[in-house]
Amino acid sequence: MKNEKRRIVFVSAHPTDRYEYLAPVIDAIEASGECVAVYNPAPRDEGDTIPEGTELFVIIASVKYFTWKNSGYLSEYAAAKREGVPVLPIMIEGTSNTVDLINMRLGKLQYIDASENLGFAMDTLRAYLNATEREVDRSLPSVFISYRKADKPALYELVRIIGSSPSYSKINLWYDEIIAPGENYSAAIMRELKGCDLFILLVTPNVLERGNYVHRIEYKTARELGKRIIAVEAERTDRQALLEMYDGLPRCVGIKQAGALYSVIDEIVERRG
Repeated sequence: MKNEKRRIVFVSAHPTDRYEYLAPVIDAIEASGECVAVYNPAPRDEGDTIPEGTELFVIIASVKYFTWKNSGYLSEYAAAKREGVPVLPIMIEGTSNTVDLINMRLGKLQYIDASENLGFAMDTLRAYLNATEREVDRSLPSVFISYRKADKPALYELVRIIGSSPSYSKINLWYDEIIAPGENYSAAIMRELKGCDLFILLVTPNVLERGNYVHRIEYKTARELGKRIIAVEAERTDRQALLEMYDGLPRCVGIKQAGALYSVIDEIVERRG
């Protein structure tokens, strides 16, 4: 396949981040078979642009990229923004500062996290580049799982349990890891909250942390929208504290009580049908 028929993906990075990360990112893009990777081989502090027809702008995201003077953020990203090119951050530093800078400078975009496992992140990048648009049957009822990031092991266990439900093929199961890289995650979460038929709150002591996103945004929005809510307790949590913080929270179902969870899913399927 000739390069001119492949999608152009531009890679932007701070000069000092190129040594370790530029080659694997380029290799992952080229390995997709659908894209050609492009970058400025001799970046300047200003004046650099991106090729005409660029379809995706990939940022190797670090604190330096956003805060130190460099052509990546000052010129290349400015050109991508001006031309309306979709942006995909690949975060190479697992710090709150980097996440905050991505949110402040790029908007609240879903990023690929390469801070702990670069190989897995590159697999994610290749899968993203090869993926066709995800088809979602909106005629099916939707189940939204709300959870704290620290509770990912419990999330995966809950997803596994729901996946064993007899009605699993008749629902759309959604949680934030399904958000496509580069998509505005706040907009995606609001879209799915508005469309969901069942809101599941995954309960552990982590949901009692004051000011957390689950309580402040997701649960509050589900209540305001009048969504059906079920609380699934993965780790024993103070019931009184839960009720004080989560107004109107129903009694928790234990994560191992699959039958109770399945009956609720069956009910929303029957109601939609």
